[in-house]
Amino acid sequence: MNKKKEKSFDNLFLDFNNLTEFLSRNNYLSRLIGNGSNDFILNSTYQVRNVHNDKFFYNLIKKIIDKYNLYSAKIDVDLFVGFTQGAVSIIHEDKYDVILYALAGETMYIVDKKQYILEPGDLIKINAGEIHQAIGISPRIVLSLGVHERTDI
Repeated sequence: MNKKKEKSFDNLFLDFNNLTEFLSRNNYLSRLIGNGSNDFILNSTYQVRNVHNDKFFYNLIKKIIDKYNLYSAKIDVDLFVGFTQGAVSIIHEDKYDVILYALAGETMYIVDKKQYILEPGDLIKINAGEIHQAIGISPRIVLSLGVHERTDI
């Protein structure tokens, strides 16, 4: 892929009212991530694990799989949610590719010292080994596909 970010990849959105309905449909594993403090827990980023089975995301996930030819890859699909502006992830790198789709809000991703702003509908691919961090410009909901080993190689 020549460009890292794709503007208006899809038109699927998830607002915070619908997020609560979504979370009530299943008992998703979830955890706090980042550098949040017990005194300001709402400033943390929340990870909601394994949301791929929910029909709400089916067409979007299929479209991403088609775009990157991921038919034989193991993929983890999670949501990352920040309820406040400034909710931030730790600076890190993953050992696998990550494809992120903005469902709500604006997020700045710093990838190998370059800044990318994602708005709802935007997509970004972060390659394995790229150092990155997410910073919520506003409250945000992001769908994340972690692309692990391919079984066809």
